[in-house]
Amino acid sequence: MPALIALLLVLLSIAVLTVILDRGRCWLQWWRQRRRRSQRWHQLLSEQRSQATLQLEDWDEELAFGEPLLQAAGILAPLLGLTGTVFGVMEVLARLGPQLVLPANSSLQGYGRVLLSTALGLLLALLATAALLLNQQLRGWQLRRLERQLRRTQI
Repeated sequence: MPALIALLLVLLSIAVLTVILDRGRCWLQWWRQRRRRSQRWHQLLSEQRSQATLQLEDWDEELAFGEPLLQAAGILAPLLGLTGTVFGVMEVLARLGPQLVLPANSSLQGYGRVLLSTALGLLLALLATAALLLNQQLRGWQLRRLERQLRRTQI
């Protein structure tokens, strides 16, 4: 069972890192194309206001890509880690036997590895949550700026 938990944590890690890299690429592209996007936006505001709202919705959807996965990873990663630790502790207790005594000439040094899955799950949740919050803040900042410009033209 711990191998399955480890596999799920690895797959979730790959998915989170993929979304983080995609968001980084998206924001880099967003900043590089700001002049062209700004020209298009001002053209929409002056000529086709009805299309401006649709464009805002498209940008919002594009900039929000991956947020549900990051949010789910922030919840699932620590739970998977804790599950792995519980199975690891159960395995350790089974090795200790009914008396829960360390075998002769052994130490507790190797038993700390049972906490590794919890640590990995917490680190993954921290990374996913930080990426989620950063993306949400950048998206909100950009969309509020564009919405203000849209409201100014409607007055």
